[in-house]
Amino acid sequence: MSELNRPSISDSYGLYPCKATYTPYGCKFSLDISSLDKNAKYGIAIYDNSTGIMIRRREFKDYERLGNIYTALIPDFDVNKNSYNFFCNDYYMTDVRAENYSDKLHFGNFDEAKARKALLCPEFNWEGDKSPKISYEDSFFYMLHVRGFTMHASSGVKHKGTFKGVSEKISHLKKLGVTAVILQPAYEFNENDKKTGRYNYWGYCNGYYYTPKSAYSSSENPCTEFCEMVKAFHKNDMEVIMQMYFSPDFPRREIPYVLEFWTAKYHIDGFQVLGENMPMSLIDESPILADRKIIAESLWGIKTEKTDYYDTLKEKRRYALYSDSYMNVLRRFIKSDAGILSEAALKIRTNPASYAVINFFDSFNTFTLNDLVSYDHKHNEENGEDNRDGCDYNCSWNCGEEGPTKRPKVLALRRKQVRNALILLFLSSGTPMIFMGDEMGNTQKGNNNPYCQDSDVTWLDWKGLKRKGSASYFISKLSSIRKEHPFYHGAKEMSMVDIEGLGFPELSYHGESAWESFVDNYKNGIGIMLSEGGKLYYIAINMHWDKATLSLPRAPKKCKWKILYSTDEASVTEDEKVVLKERTISIITAENVSEKNE
Repeated sequence: MSELNRPSISDSYGLYPCKATYTPYGCKFSLDISSLDKNAKYGIAIYDNSTGIMIRRREFKDYERLGNIYTALIPDFDVNKNSYNFFCNDYYMTDVRAENYSDKLHFGNFDEAKARKALLCPEFNWEGDKSPKISYEDSFFYMLHVRGFTMHASSGVKHKGTFKGVSEKISHLKKLGVTAVILQPAYEFNENDKKTGRYNYWGYCNGYYYTPKSAYSSSENPCTEFCEMVKAFHKNDMEVIMQMYFSPDFPRREIPYVLEFWTAKYHIDGFQVLGENMPMSLIDESPILADRKIIAESLWGIKTEKTDYYDTLKEKRRYALYSDSYMNVLRRFIKSDAGILSEAALKIRTNPASYAVINFFDSFNTFTLNDLVSYDHKHNEENGEDNRDGCDYNCSWNCGEEGPTKRPKVLALRRKQVRNALILLFLSSGTPMIFMGDEMGNTQKGNNNPYCQDSDVTWLDWKGLKRKGSASYFISKLSSIRKEHPFYHGAKEMSMVDIEGLGFPELSYHGESAWESFVDNYKNGIGIMLSEGGKLYYIAINMHWDKATLSLPRAPKKCKWKILYSTDEASVTEDEKVVLKERTISIITAENVSEKNE
């Protein structure tokens, strides 16, 4: 068969997951030939793993064909000793739905022109492993790239850039308060882009969707190493969520099967599905996925008979909306854009009862949090596209100087702005998410689209934990505060009425006068008061470049307003006003003075 007629990676994608599966009676092999020559001869080649020599070549029989699908049972296939390929006439094809492959690839060595011998993964001993099943309102997400997370020499792990390397950093994530990691594509994919000659470092392309990425494994068996990683996270009461990107040519009917496979085989706790026209209704109907987290950019198709759009009436929220709308609004807010106050307040409050929202200031395809306050413009020159790639408008502000600087005032302002962003993120009602390295001031040198960078640009420099700009401890404190006070993260949006009958609504807004807000929308100053069980917390926000004075409601009897934390100078006056320095956020509480004196 000529090179031009060789099947591509997508040629054997069909409507169903036709793959090799183990049964008590032997191994069942299925092949979909819908996109192939219907008159060709197809079959299975079986190899001895120890030598790599073919020991059997079995052609499919006519009676084993149903429509365009061949299925055969081979009783004597030994999953511990044998590997296989499908063949078409004299050409051997890689099974793109295989669970594993006999060759261990290193990053950058992927070659689709060469048929890979496929394996079935042996059963893993999960030892009673179970999902923590943490609700969205109690979650704190941390998105990471498996290779980039520990590839840098400063990571200090033994197995750099691998699943095992991620496992070695679980203690760090737990200290931050992280409840779940979101892995960028960690299934097998070809990182070599022949069209551009550059890496597809992220992996948002057609994939081998049923096996962990070989190059992310420190051992010869990525399946076992991936299971061990998930098991380790679960032992620490943390979840593992996978990003799954599906290209437009991948059949939508197969997507639920892929998610079900990772749920059953690898105990994955949830999925962020990426791509156009995700089959949300099919995912919703899957009984296996009924208790998995499903995160998507659109929730169209998620309905029940008695509900309207989005309203799933689930007992526990299962779906989450992933959108950059929070990011864009709050980025503009902290950089003091005019006329954004009311929209920012709405984003901070948004928390639907029927689905969750994921809030973030940065992600894999944006400026990092550090670069957000260090660059006015993207700097993607290293990508080789003349800086044309990536988003042109990032709602960013460099705090007075573009890029790296040694000016103390600029550096101090940047650290303050990072803390302003983090405090808003964790005190917003949705589920907070940070991108790897946000806790240590990680920079991508102003690159907001490092999709092809397998270098120091995308490898996390762990030395940042020891630098002055590290926000690691600050994030751990914020996650603790959020965990300790349920009114920051309820399962539904807070009401603006006094439903408890204690004299204060659950949520109220205040400005230069108590109980009045948005009068000077252009000033970006507002007080947000939260009330639950008689406890009052007031978040005083001034994102203007001048100092601001906000009014506090009259404190309850025997109580006095006290500042718990502030990102800069702030004070409460005798007449119950809070004076804030420019670009400053303070957390204030009504403290019972009589109890303290006793």
